[in-house]
Amino acid sequence: MKFKEAALSEKLTNFIQGSARNLESAYEFHNDCHPLNQTPTTAGDLSISEEIPLIEPIVDTKSPESLSDAITSDNSILDKSIRCLPGTTSRQYRQLEDGGFHTVRKLLQHFPRTYADLQNPQGPIEYGQYIMLSGTVISSRGIKVKSTLGLLEVVVGCSIIESELSSSVESSHSGAEQKRIHLHLNRFFSGARFSSQHFLNLMSAKHKEGDLVYVSGKIKKVLANGHYELKEYTIDAIEGEGEHSTMLARKPHPIYPSKAGLKPSLLGLSISRALKILSPDVDPVPPDVLVEFNLPNLFDAYMGIHKPKDRSEADFARRRLIFDDFFYLQLGRLFQMLEAVGTRVEKEELLYKCKSHELNTVGVDDWSPLTKKLLRALPYWLTPSQLDAVQEIIWDLRRPVPMNRLLQGDVGCGKTIVAFLACMEVVNSGFQAAFMVPTEVLAVQHYEHLTSLLEKFDGDEKPNIALLTGSTSTRESRIIRDGLKTGEIGMVIGTHCLIADKTEFSALRISVIDEQQRFGVVQRGRFNSKLYTSSSKLSGENTSSDEASDSETFMAPHVLAMSATPIPRTLALALYGDMSLTQITDLPPGRQPIKTLALEGNDVGFEAVFQMMRDELIDGGKVYLVYPIIDESEHLPQLRAATAGFDSIKQKFEGYPCGLLHGRMRSDEKEETLNSFRSGETRILLSTQVIEIGVDVPDASMMVVMNAERFGISQLHQLRGRVGRGERKSRCIFLASTSSTLPRLKVLEKSSDGFYLANADLLLRGPGNLLGKKQSGHLPEFPIARLEVDGGILQEAHLAALKVLVASNDLALYPRLKVELSMRQPLCILGD
Repeated sequence: MKFKEAALSEKLTNFIQGSARNLESAYEFHNDCHPLNQTPTTAGDLSISEEIPLIEPIVDTKSPESLSDAITSDNSILDKSIRCLPGTTSRQYRQLEDGGFHTVRKLLQHFPRTYADLQNPQGPIEYGQYIMLSGTVISSRGIKVKSTLGLLEVVVGCSIIESELSSSVESSHSGAEQKRIHLHLNRFFSGARFSSQHFLNLMSAKHKEGDLVYVSGKIKKVLANGHYELKEYTIDAIEGEGEHSTMLARKPHPIYPSKAGLKPSLLGLSISRALKILSPDVDPVPPDVLVEFNLPNLFDAYMGIHKPKDRSEADFARRRLIFDDFFYLQLGRLFQMLEAVGTRVEKEELLYKCKSHELNTVGVDDWSPLTKKLLRALPYWLTPSQLDAVQEIIWDLRRPVPMNRLLQGDVGCGKTIVAFLACMEVVNSGFQAAFMVPTEVLAVQHYEHLTSLLEKFDGDEKPNIALLTGSTSTRESRIIRDGLKTGEIGMVIGTHCLIADKTEFSALRISVIDEQQRFGVVQRGRFNSKLYTSSSKLSGENTSSDEASDSETFMAPHVLAMSATPIPRTLALALYGDMSLTQITDLPPGRQPIKTLALEGNDVGFEAVFQMMRDELIDGGKVYLVYPIIDESEHLPQLRAATAGFDSIKQKFEGYPCGLLHGRMRSDEKEETLNSFRSGETRILLSTQVIEIGVDVPDASMMVVMNAERFGISQLHQLRGRVGRGERKSRCIFLASTSSTLPRLKVLEKSSDGFYLANADLLLRGPGNLLGKKQSGHLPEFPIARLEVDGGILQEAHLAALKVLVASNDLALYPRLKVELSMRQPLCILGD
């Protein structure tokens, strides 16, 4: 070990002697943060056993200049260890690292949750008012009220300016015109351990007399002589470097959220030290982008968010940091999209399509013969939104680059027929189409729907389509896969079997993914591995309408993803920034509006619902009863279960046959149950949320959802879409377990617009809960941005990313930006 240490020490000494000059000339360090130690040290003074924080750049020994390039080409100061911070002890290093703060970047991205306005507001204080005041601790004491109850009382003295005196008093020099008030902060502790005098003394010692604090909360009670009791309060100590100067200047004081038990004073002190070593040229974003979108540079943004002169500067800095969160996400997705495209022409075409907001369409007269035949076979006319969607998609199909489009639409808006028409356009050109759905029931419905339309075609012109699911027999699956491989089958409808390795296509041109949110990101991306070539068109097909170009050789198939769960545009852009977005906003004619009610699921509520069910059944209607779980659970006794409810509903509604449907049933059992409900053999269908997708029973006219608070708003809207699909007037009732959950459900009474409800759901639950694990897992946690409120900045970030990539497809002109992008490791459409 001693021999290895001596050898390593000798190599290290030689390395530093040879490169120290380049190192110091490449980067100017703050006096208190020398790259090797807090004081300049010569190479001869170093020993391998000394605990000195070292920079270990990767150096090409063949190129002495590479060290300077490596340091200046990235934002090394941000990604340096926190052990370079001046004046920080070893114990503080360990505390910060244990809390997850390993680099300067991590430390600077711990943003304030609010700011203490040390210049207290003017005006009177009233009951129920939310206040934020700074002051000093007058007293702090712990009182044992009884054997199992303790009380902590902290009294804070604050100075405010009376409203009638405000006109004659300067904001920062109020002097004798100020009024002194006292805030009483009470907190109770229950239990023998927490009511002990020893524990109460420890709690009261946290707030010492004379400490400067910042208090926020609601006025619970107005006491006599300027004394107020607060509820739902927070109290934060104002401490750290520059405290007195901040008080004198009356600047906003940052209040940091706690993390890993670290004291706010240590966090504030460490962030101040990190700001001192920050270089003004730390920003990798091109200056022209900052100018165009009116953004401060990164140095000013970090200074403005942590040490603002006023609130406006903090807001301006916050806007830049939010922009960064979105910008690197969009840049990463678009950059990875371009990486999958071969030629520069294709890259420029894709960027133009993402940047252009023009509506590029192909008129009906220019559609292929097969597409026109399917259009004439429909028993209805397309709505304006449907027609626009088909025209946009066909325009994309005729471009020399792969389409990547998300088709959104409300429940029952006719997305499926739009996709069928797009598939016919491809099949007519001599290529193949794949239509993937999440369930076998839905696959069978789509197959039967399309074949019924194709029956109206002449025999020689009918395309060959197939159905491939997990229930398809082994022999039939082999025949279908052989037909896909040889090109005898032009279109296949199926489940995840379509992306299996053993499923090969001769000339796959378009992959349609229905209910795309039900598939993982990696599953959706697996169609990209099934390339087609311009020489692999199906034999005997008409190819005149879509001639292949050289750039189409080994091109990934076009992707059309569809979702009946409307996603707000801001969230769609964050998740699918590399996709074109088409929305169908109108419903087919003849659809009846659905009357929606949200009721509490108590005895009165259930009696009213059962009476409405009787009236509906007498009138000839059919009723869905939706339950959150299949069987009763000891852990969730408040939830109603489908199997337990089946017997009670049968007894309550004698003479009306009931059916039961849930996810544990076999595919043939599910299909038999649904067919019985469609035919009228059963009139009441008890089900879980398996009917949310793809179930179409036109004469079903009523739905009751038990424990509706267990579902998201968009999910409830999806369920509601199972009724109102025919000519009968329909109603939907959401039963809540408690009255406190009713306000959220009342949103559904106000609107049947899926996009409005999706925005409401985003505001109520945030993007993670709205999307669920499969989708939100591919949306990074933003340090400061909020998708539900910062959508405008997201749009700007998308445009900025396009601007950068148009100037340099491979980011060769922006090496620092490319390094920063790699450090942030954005997610691609194929997963992590």
